[in-house]
Amino acid sequence: MRESPYVRSLPYQLLPVLGIAVVLAVLGPFGTYERMDLTQRLAHFGIIGALSWIQVVLLAAWFGTIEPIDRWPVAGRMTLVGLLAAVPSTFEVIAVHSWLVKPIPLSLAPKLYPENAFLTVVVSIMIGLFVEQRLRAKADAERERVAALPVPAAPQPDAAPPAAPDFLRRVPPALGRDLLALEMEDHYLRIHTALGSDLVLMRLRDALAELGPDRGRQVHRSWWVAEGAVASVDRSAGRLVLVLRNGLQVPVSKTYRDSVKEAGWLTNTLSS
Repeated sequence: MRESPYVRSLPYQLLPVLGIAVVLAVLGPFGTYERMDLTQRLAHFGIIGALSWIQVVLLAAWFGTIEPIDRWPVAGRMTLVGLLAAVPSTFEVIAVHSWLVKPIPLSLAPKLYPENAFLTVVVSIMIGLFVEQRLRAKADAERERVAALPVPAAPQPDAAPPAAPDFLRRVPPALGRDLLALEMEDHYLRIHTALGSDLVLMRLRDALAELGPDRGRQVHRSWWVAEGAVASVDRSAGRLVLVLRNGLQVPVSKTYRDSVKEAGWLTNTLSS
C-alpha cells in the first residue's frame, strides 16, 4: 500500500485537510459553535480531521488493491471509504469531545454517526478527487512528453518490427530502459525499472499489446514481468512470489502459474 497514490500524495493533501479543519472550526457546525470556544473547536476539528484523514487514506489505499472495488468511479469508491472511516471516527469524536468539553456516553454513538459520516464522506470524496486530479495532470504531462518525441521510422516490409517501440517511449527518461515489471494500480499503470518506478495513464492490457509476447509474461491479473527480471523465487507461506533483480516481490496467481513454469522462471532461478 506504500506505493498507492493516496499514500504517496500525503504531503500534498496536508494543506487542503488543514484548511478544511480551520474552516470547520470557524463555522462551528453540528452544535460545536455553542458548546466550544474557538480554541476548543480548532483542537476538536484538528484532531478529528487528522485521524479521519489517515483512516480515509489507508482505506482508499487498501481498496486500491481490491480489483472489483478499484473499478468503481472515484466518487462511489470514496463514499464507501468515508462511510467505513466514520465508524472509528465517531468514537474518536466522543473521546475528543469528552476531553475538551464534557464526557459523552458511548451509547450516543449511533446518534452521532450520521452527521459524522456526512462530514467524513465529503472529506473522503474531496481527497479522492484531489488525488485523481494529480494523477491525471501527471499523465497528461507524460502524454505531451511522449507526443513530442520523434516518431520512429517505419520498418522495411521485410524487416521485423521492433519488439516494443511504442511502449518504451512511455517510460520516463529518468527510469532508463531496463524494464522489469508493470503493475496495474487504480486506473493507471506503474512502470518498474532497475532505477525506480513511476505512473502512466494506461491500461495493462494495452501495454501488453504494445510489448508483445516475447518481452515477458503476465503473472497476475495486475502484474507483468519482463524476461530476465527474475532473480529468485519465494515459495514460503504457501504462495509463489517472484523476486526481481531490484528486490521487488511480484505475486504469481494460480491462473498464470503454468505459464510461468513453462517460461522456465521457476527452474532457472535460485529458490529462496
